[in-house]
Amino acid sequence: MKPQFYGAFFLSSFMKVDFLIVGQGIAGTCFAFELLRQKKTFIIIDKYDKSSPSNIALGVYNPLILKWFTKPWAIDNQMQFFYEFYSSFQSFFKSNIVFDIGIYKFLSTPYDQNNWMSRSLSPKREHYMSSELLMLENKSFIHKQFYGLVKSSGRVDIPLFLKILRKFCIANQIFINKFFNYRNLIIKKDYVKYNDIIARNIIFCEGPQVLNNPFFKWIKLKPTKGELLHINCEHLSLDRILHASLLFVPLGSDIYSLGATYEWSFDDSGITSSARERICSVFEKHINLPYNVKTQKSGIRPSTFDRRAFIGSHPDYSNMYIMNGLGTRGVLLAPYLSNNLINSIYYNTKIFEEVALKRVYE
Repeated sequence: MKPQFYGAFFLSSFMKVDFLIVGQGIAGTCFAFELLRQKKTFIIIDKYDKSSPSNIALGVYNPLILKWFTKPWAIDNQMQFFYEFYSSFQSFFKSNIVFDIGIYKFLSTPYDQNNWMSRSLSPKREHYMSSELLMLENKSFIHKQFYGLVKSSGRVDIPLFLKILRKFCIANQIFINKFFNYRNLIIKKDYVKYNDIIARNIIFCEGPQVLNNPFFKWIKLKPTKGELLHINCEHLSLDRILHASLLFVPLGSDIYSLGATYEWSFDDSGITSSARERICSVFEKHINLPYNVKTQKSGIRPSTFDRRAFIGSHPDYSNMYIMNGLGTRGVLLAPYLSNNLINSIYYNTKIFEEVALKRVYE
């Protein structure tokens, strides 16, 4: 379906929209574009931060849990909607943001190799796993070891994805580059009012900032910190993503993203020398080439107590919604859950029980 833009409606001195979206990370961007596809109006409030978790995300999508070679929840449906959603985005904005390049999974032991082979023969996984082991012909690799190819995998250029949607919204005067002030929100039965905006509904897509949200302070988040490096490494010539405890992601022009780390305990959101050393150690364990670290970045992921996302309405305010806790699978989950939540609002379909917010408060 090709989306059309219907703009926002102005009522006297107020802007009237279907949705006020707070936050423009992966979740907020996907929710906004799905509203656009369904011919709903919206306005986004978000103070742009180039160091936000979404802006530094690797953007890797992957249909498997690579530690066990198993399939995550509802992955077949997620993958089908993933390609349909991003294809629509690319067509609408005439930009390429999805790179379906595949992932090489490093299989370091005979157990891993046998496990890969046995699971790849399952009809449930054959669409996602190569049925043969690969020995990569790359002299830069220290280990002449076997790899498995994960199909239907790659990366989304998240910074570009967010930038395209943000520029579109700014051009159409439906983006406010400010921090959201919770005290200015007035909640009525049929609408919410925020300064000069009247919206039928409001949704918070704030990531870890939800911990400061007075309406959802009871949400059980377990934030995790991730750090990554951007390096320059000539002659590596890696055309696919490599998974070898960390991800090695080719970005083009001999630039690679390495990461990301996963820390449950941390003092702040800043970069650390320990994470840099750990990432470099993993890279040097596998690659025998000189390289230069260009940048190091860090961010806080909105992980949850049960590793499931939250979507749904506030228990006391039926027109107040949330989408959060997407974790490391945001590029896959956000389109799928945006569609599910919007359909539940407008077409009375059920929110998936596995991610329903009500599991927290009922």
